[in-house]
Amino acid sequence: MKTETTYRVRLLDGLAQVLESKSYREITLADIAAASRVSRRTFYEHFPSKDDCLLALADHASKGMMIAVLGASSATKTWPVAVRDITQAYLFFIESKPHLMRALYIDLAALGESGVKMRRKVAEQFALFLQKQVELQRAHDKTLQPLSLLMSMALVAGINELILYELTEKDGSSLMGLAPTAEQLIHRVAAGQQ
Repeated sequence: MKTETTYRVRLLDGLAQVLESKSYREITLADIAAASRVSRRTFYEHFPSKDDCLLALADHASKGMMIAVLGASSATKTWPVAVRDITQAYLFFIESKPHLMRALYIDLAALGESGVKMRRKVAEQFALFLQKQVELQRAHDKTLQPLSLLMSMALVAGINELILYELTEKDGSSLMGLAPTAEQLIHRVAAGQQ
């Protein structure tokens, strides 16, 4: 079923491409099909609706983001270097795709329960990753405190709120400027500081 996978990825890439020039609300199925170079029939073979395509795009983008973050992590790095590199990889990935990320941060939430579930799934994925990084580092640095899933979720949610602020109040081109604040927040929570 390589062809089905190829068409699905083309449709996700097509939606991401159209988001560069139109808001999600303005996008039609015809826009997505044209950008993907497929028919509307092919679109419906893979997605029941535009919203389902956006949900799949969110999942696809989160996997790409995880690859970027995993590439920045290493068990041989000191905790401060690991936090810096992971935070910068996360923010750079988002900053490099401002229109897509704006849709995923804002329009996804407007999809109701399915959008909220997807956002929670993505946030939990990163919270688990962060929790694991703290545990790996604790083998070398006993000053770090264990990070519960709830605390990790709160940490990710806080950083994501800063990102949302940048995407909505500014143009999203200065997300890397959030790195020092995000790093400081991670350090304080991991050190057990309030």
